[in-house]
Amino acid sequence: MKLSLETLLRGLVNQGVMAARSNPNSVAASGPTSIRLKPATKAFLDHQAEALNTSVQSLIGMILDGVAVATMDDTAGNLRTIRERFFYLFGAHNLDLPAIVSVMKEHGFTLSALDDGSRLLDLLSQEAIRHMASTFFVRAEWISAASDVMTEQDMDVHWYKNVHSAGRRLLDFARQGHRPHVMFLRRKGADFEQAKIYGDGDSGTKVVEEPVGLVVKLHRSTPDGVAFDTYQVWEFERWNYWHCREQLKLLIAFCDEARSIISYAGYELPREAIDAMVEGHAMPSDLLGRVNHVAWYPDDYASIKHKVTLEKDEWPEVAKKYADENYNELLEEYLGR
Repeated sequence: MKLSLETLLRGLVNQGVMAARSNPNSVAASGPTSIRLKPATKAFLDHQAEALNTSVQSLIGMILDGVAVATMDDTAGNLRTIRERFFYLFGAHNLDLPAIVSVMKEHGFTLSALDDGSRLLDLLSQEAIRHMASTFFVRAEWISAASDVMTEQDMDVHWYKNVHSAGRRLLDFARQGHRPHVMFLRRKGADFEQAKIYGDGDSGTKVVEEPVGLVVKLHRSTPDGVAFDTYQVWEFERWNYWHCREQLKLLIAFCDEARSIISYAGYELPREAIDAMVEGHAMPSDLLGRVNHVAWYPDDYASIKHKVTLEKDEWPEVAKKYADENYNELLEEYLGR
């Protein structure tokens, strides 16, 4: 929103009218203010003060008060935030203006509407906001400026202690044509060996927690051919705890068995980036959209068909659990066998 002199004065006048109506007998007093100005600025203010038939000192006071009013105007600020978040969301997913129209066409969006702030806001109905939230896995409350938390971990799937459900969800994504790519994420420079040896530690042992989790990258396209990727954040759990580690290995083994349907790889991010993403304070596409380098190989820790080379002592028990719980039945069901 441009803060023109007209806008500032209008905001100040409106605020003053409201204050006068609510408490007409109250007048706030303040002392004089001396401000050093650049020559060009002073010339501008001299002309404006003359046009308004007031002193430069009074004009400066009105401008500063107007800035404060405009800054504290919740309605104007929220509307500006909604517009900014709308364009940021699409920009973070590498979608240009025509692509935005393609994604939002069913909700009446056109290129001319994107150029008109008021029309854009009018088109952002609850239905349109829900469409954006479900497409990009962001919170509707973030789009509508009711919250600063962008995303949240998917509450419909808890892979921990529920790997069957997680596997079924991945196959559903594949069935819908989204080409799921499972990104197993860990801390940059993670030390799994130490995490396994010391676990969660005790009162006398200082242990670095090694969070490992999933972000599922999904391919999407609109009816008129605009293609883009979205990222759904799943749970992060610590490699330190043996049960979390076991569940992760079961899921890795499942993805490895389903590699003709579900792709997967291991990636690393700085711990601060992982924390920000898990807390919903960073857009996953910003962090992961350009991460193409495979940093570690999950199948070194869990694979039915290939040789497990790391943490080999744990694998026999995990492999037995995988067989006993019939994870491959999910794949057979998907393939119609």
